[in-house]
Amino acid sequence: MPVPNIPPVSVPTTEPNNKPPLLPSWRAWYWLVLGALGAEIGLFVYLTRLFA
Repeated sequence: MPVPNIPPVSVPTTEPNNKPPLLPSWRAWYWLVLGALGAEIGLFVYLTRLFA
């Protein structure tokens, strides 16, 4: 009985990723996070003064 010719390890096929990254650099992520934190602090300052 002949042995079938099967590769010992299956190699996953890689699909080309044509999508650009969400943000191009770490600086963009840095400013995004910094801006979100600033907006959150500003919102809490506003709400604190509103309900004080």
